[in-house]
Amino acid sequence: MTGSDIRSAIVTAGTRLGFVRPRVTQIVALERNAFYERWIDEGRAGDMRYLLHHRKARLDPRTRYPWARSIVSAFVPYQAPPPAPVDWRAELRGRIAAYALGPDYHDVVAARLRAWADAVEDIVPGCRTAAFVDTGAVFEHEWAARAGVGWTGKHTLTLSEDVGSYAFLAEMLVALELEPDPPAVDRCGVCDRCLAACPTAAIEPGYRLEPRRCISYLTIEHKRAIDRALRPLLAGWIFGCDLCQTACPWNRDAASRPSDELAPLLADTIALDDDGFARRYGASAVRRTGRVGLARNAAVVLGNTGNPAAVAVLARALAEHDAALVRSHAAWSLGRLRDVAGTTARQALERALHDPDEAVVAEARVALD
Repeated sequence: MTGSDIRSAIVTAGTRLGFVRPRVTQIVALERNAFYERWIDEGRAGDMRYLLHHRKARLDPRTRYPWARSIVSAFVPYQAPPPAPVDWRAELRGRIAAYALGPDYHDVVAARLRAWADAVEDIVPGCRTAAFVDTGAVFEHEWAARAGVGWTGKHTLTLSEDVGSYAFLAEMLVALELEPDPPAVDRCGVCDRCLAACPTAAIEPGYRLEPRRCISYLTIEHKRAIDRALRPLLAGWIFGCDLCQTACPWNRDAASRPSDELAPLLADTIALDDDGFARRYGASAVRRTGRVGLARNAAVVLGNTGNPAAVAVLARALAEHDAALVRSHAAWSLGRLRDVAGTTARQALERALHDPDEAVVAEARVALD
C-alpha cells in the first residue's frame, strides 16, 4: 500500500467505527510554552492538579512517545442538550449537562478507540499507536484545530460547521508519517454570544477561559467550598453546564428530548449514600464529581430555587448529612430561603451553631446574620 492508501484506509476505518470528521496532522512542538506556564502561574488550573504534570508531553507528545509521527483526531458527537426543565424551581430539580447522559463517554470512546487502533494494526502490522479521550497529557483542542477537525471557538471548545460543538474529541498517535489535512479556519467572526451567555463571566475575550469561575469546573473539578458570590450564579446546574453551547449559532436548531436523567430530583440527589450513588451514577460521567460533590451542588441549587418546599430537605441535610461540605452549603441555602421559610430555616440554622465542624458553624452564622 502507498502512503496515501494507508492514510485513506485509517480514516475510513475510523469513519466506519462512528468517528466523525477524522483528520490528520503531523506532530510538531507546539509554540505554547510561555502561554501555558503563565496560565499555570496564574493559578488557573485550580484543583485540576493533573494539568501541572507532563508539561513537556502536552507541548510535544514525542517527549513521551518518541516513536509518534502523526496524530489522528476526530469527533464523537453526543445528543444536544434538551430544553430546560419546565420549572426546575417549582419541581426542585437540578440540571446535568447533556454530555453526561447514558454510559460514561470515557469508557464508550476508549473502547471505540481501541477498535480503531486494532484496525491500524491490521492495515500496517506492527504500527504503534496511543489513544486518548480527554484524560491524557494531550492538548486535544489544539491538535483537532491543526488537523482540521474544527476550530477552537471563543468558549474554548472545538467547533465545526456540520457538527457544532456537541461532540467529544478523540486522538490517536501513530508511528506513521501521514499526509496532513489543512488546519481549520476560525469561523466565530464577531459573534460573542457565548461570552454573553456565561453567567459567571468565565469566558474572557481573546479565546480565554477562567476555569475557576466556570460552572462546569465548580460543579465537577472543584472539591472544596464554592465561593459564596458564585453560588447563586449556578442557578439549577448540579453537574456541568451547557449555556455557552446552547448560545452558539453553530449549534442552531439542535435539541434532544427531555430526560429525567438530566433533571434529577434534588431531594433524592442530596440524600444519596455511597451505595445509592454507585448504583445511579457509577457507570456515568457524573461519578467524576463524587457523591459529596454532587450533594454539595444540590444543596446550593436548593437554595437557588427560592422555593420554601426546599427548606425541609435542607434542614434534614444540615442536621444529618455525613459530609461537612454538604452541611455548610445547606446552611448557606437555608439563609437564602429565610424570607420565605418562616421560623423553620432559622431554627435549623441555630441548631447548626453546635455543629462539630467550624465551616458549618461559620456558614450558619453568616446565614443568620
